[in-house]
Amino acid sequence: MRRREFVAGGIALAAGKAAFPAPSLAQPAPPRIDRIIDAHCHVFNAADLPIEGFARKVMVPRSAQTSDLVARFADYPGALEALVHAIAVQVKRAAPDMQTEIDTIDEFERDPRRKPTSAWRQDRDRQHLRSAFRLIWFSWDVFSDRPLSLTEGIALEVALEQIRLFLYQQIHEEFGKPDLTAEDREALGGLTPFQVDAIADELYSRDDLLGRYIRWALLYTRHRYELAEELDQLHGKVGQKSRIVLMTPAIVDFSKWLEDEDQLSIEEQVDVMARIACRRDGPRVHGFVGFDPLRQALYDHHQRKPTDKDPMAVVRRAIEVARILDGTLTKTTGGFVGVKLYPPMGFRAIDNKHLSDDRFNEPAYLRSPDMGLGSEIGRKLDAALAKLYTWCSANNVPIMAHTSHSFGPNSDYEDRADPVFWANVLKQDAFPRLRINLAHFGHFNKAVQYARPESYVDKCWEWTIGKIIASSTEAYVYADISSLGEILKTGPSRKLVGCMKAFKEHFPNSDERLLYGTDWSMIAQEDRFPKLLSSKPFPDVMTFFLKAVGYNNTQIEGIMFRNAVRFLGLSKGEREEFGENSTRARLEKFYAAHNLPTDWMRVFD
Repeated sequence: MRRREFVAGGIALAAGKAAFPAPSLAQPAPPRIDRIIDAHCHVFNAADLPIEGFARKVMVPRSAQTSDLVARFADYPGALEALVHAIAVQVKRAAPDMQTEIDTIDEFERDPRRKPTSAWRQDRDRQHLRSAFRLIWFSWDVFSDRPLSLTEGIALEVALEQIRLFLYQQIHEEFGKPDLTAEDREALGGLTPFQVDAIADELYSRDDLLGRYIRWALLYTRHRYELAEELDQLHGKVGQKSRIVLMTPAIVDFSKWLEDEDQLSIEEQVDVMARIACRRDGPRVHGFVGFDPLRQALYDHHQRKPTDKDPMAVVRRAIEVARILDGTLTKTTGGFVGVKLYPPMGFRAIDNKHLSDDRFNEPAYLRSPDMGLGSEIGRKLDAALAKLYTWCSANNVPIMAHTSHSFGPNSDYEDRADPVFWANVLKQDAFPRLRINLAHFGHFNKAVQYARPESYVDKCWEWTIGKIIASSTEAYVYADISSLGEILKTGPSRKLVGCMKAFKEHFPNSDERLLYGTDWSMIAQEDRFPKLLSSKPFPDVMTFFLKAVGYNNTQIEGIMFRNAVRFLGLSKGEREEFGENSTRARLEKFYAAHNLPTDWMRVFD
């Protein structure tokens, strides 16, 4: 099973049912962990992501074989691009920008009564959905703001009609009328705006697959601090106290590969997340800043705009604590704990120099000497990565790297996320003490397709990660078990238990290097997830799974909390060993600069 499978556009959806793992997996009962670090999560919204480029270059090609709606556009690519563009524009408009979010936080910190309530958030979600449905029904011209041929215009109108029919069909099925009559179809064109609003409200409230995807998509119109608070709620409470001690949400940077710049620059995303990091209440949030070696290589080779910033300077601004002058304002930098890399967009962790230039076939501008990197693309990417590794190694800054064969523009690019390349990075004398989290461990994609998957685990990337961990003499290489939506379902969960047992048996000390992560907000689209919140906090499902694998209570506590303390460098011992070049010292300095207490950090000692 490929991780986080999507259905393009949330339109051609087929409902499915799944069950929680069978009770037999719960013997003996797992411990309740009340100190948790979520080492892999996200709280970005649509303003922070190249959603149009991602849909166009990743999701649409991937869905051409599974979505009837996407398949119908095969001969009309301009119409499909117009549809994707219009949807992306509307979602981005609904997402709060940097200053709006900062002002909102400032306002309710001055007067807590001004903080938006849960009911207000849900009402705002419904308003966004109503607006989207009204556009589909009454303002189809907004979907064609790009020049289209006559046939493409007709194709776009037919597609919108199919979307309207699909949405209307859901309401008919709810009331026991599965088939649309000719009169129904005629009535479809005569609906009033208020009737369309009623359809939106009904589908928003539904518990089926479509309702879940709608509510998940609307998360990307939320404030980032709201998403952090929802993640906090996902973990449950001990009395009034959060079980989650720290969350480390990652910013992603792959706009240059997708030719679609984020609405907010990485620097602006750093600023808004730094404001969230110094809130006086709410969950502790200290993230990973996104770094793209392509952006760095383009900058280094003068393919940049006058307003572009050196990507390494943005990384340092996110992590190093200092007082700087930004225009007319004095700001305190820092608040982040690490750096996020996303190799499946098109680069290896190392040895890109061995790839010929024709292997970099996307995006098209990449091989242009005027707009891209021209020649020796791999060597230039390696040089950019070496800058990052050298700085991170010298300053004990952790790196989180996507190591799942998923969500790249093509399969060749996805192959470049292979953890085997990290084994070569760790052999380099130039980067001692490099702290790496090889993210998205535990899916065993090449094994779970078999009836006895445990017999094939040595063919999986997880096995490579196990060998890297076993061969690393110092405790600086870790792997997070984030995005394991499969554990919510009986069949996939049983297969993963078998795979993990085989892995654990072969790598008996690997529990010391595994990290808990949710991959929130991506996990929110998983089947059974809405009901999960009302019945069992997600970390309890994870400990349930880990106990079934055979980990003891001490090992589970390590995976859920203690291992991340070591990986991130949060303990007092790290500060004593590395001084100011430790995460603990940087966070203490950040809190002092904002006159915030640091006593909460004692939990790491």
